[in-house]
Amino acid sequence: MATIRQRNDPVRLLWRRLALVMLFILMIAAAWTVWGVYKKEHESRILRNEAQMQLQDLMARQARLATDVEALETERGKEEALRSAYEVGKYGEGLIVIVDDTPTTTRHATSSPLDWFKRAFSWW
Repeated sequence: MATIRQRNDPVRLLWRRLALVMLFILMIAAAWTVWGVYKKEHESRILRNEAQMQLQDLMARQARLATDVEALETERGKEEALRSAYEVGKYGEGLIVIVDDTPTTTRHATSSPLDWFKRAFSWW
């Protein structure tokens, strides 16, 4: 009978309920912390993918610049760079100008009498 009274003791029941509430609050705090870590990991993964794409872009640019530098080390490469930058030619090279053909307008020999009257009496 004494053990039953100890189980139903109001102070003891209050401490148990208080312990359950504290445990529940602790679980919520732990879940909140885990959620924050998950969000940071997700953002880190996105930033890592962007950094990898930038690295690939920079490596491609580096390779392109390396080929440009190799081309500029030769005489022919220097010449091509100067020609494209300043649009100049070598001695003895000619200039070819391509002109588009414009269709010529043809006049018809026949005209209406009204046109002839307007031209003859243009002052009126």
